[in-house]
Amino acid sequence: MTGATATIAPASVSSRDAGVTAESEGELFDTFDEDGAPLGLQLRAHCHAHGIWHRAVYAYLFNGAGELLIQRRSLSKKVAPGQWDLSCAEHLAPGEGYREGVVRGLAEELGVTAEAEALTGPLAPVHKRRLVIPETGIKDYEFIEAYRLDGYEGPIAFNHQEVIAVRWVGLPQLRAEMEARPQDFTVWFREEIASVGFFGAA
Repeated sequence: MTGATATIAPASVSSRDAGVTAESEGELFDTFDEDGAPLGLQLRAHCHAHGIWHRAVYAYLFNGAGELLIQRRSLSKKVAPGQWDLSCAEHLAPGEGYREGVVRGLAEELGVTAEAEALTGPLAPVHKRRLVIPETGIKDYEFIEAYRLDGYEGPIAFNHQEVIAVRWVGLPQLRAEMEARPQDFTVWFREEIASVGFFGAA
């Protein structure tokens, strides 16, 4: 199914999850100053309104053919609605490590069960990303690590509150699509995938 949107059923939403999305403004984040010193807990909405540093993790899921799973973000997202994104991007819960965040994010967004020990990474040292969206007032300031999981051949059951489509794509084709239609992809996906050297090896 390379290059085509996969016809994969979305995960069912249990009563516990009904009406709740990962963008709940009541989420709590561990926060930090720009040098990484901890500042304590703050609500997600407060962090994004005032540009307070918090942590996030990116995950790249590859199948046995070396194709990358990418997801199209829900149209209800406040940031980059409807754009194609990397396999999984997750804010960390209070006290959670980056690797643990990948395991949780893959399960919650894609229905993928992974062991922390199977992840390769971090792919680069912790680095900063500032995303400012004037039209929404969002200032998303993050410390980021990235990981990859290779050889996945299991099912995908994506969370329809987060994701509206997924597809497997080869890296050369993905690079060509990003160059031809960059507006179809999130800015952080375009920048981050180039920075970890995937395209250099494609």
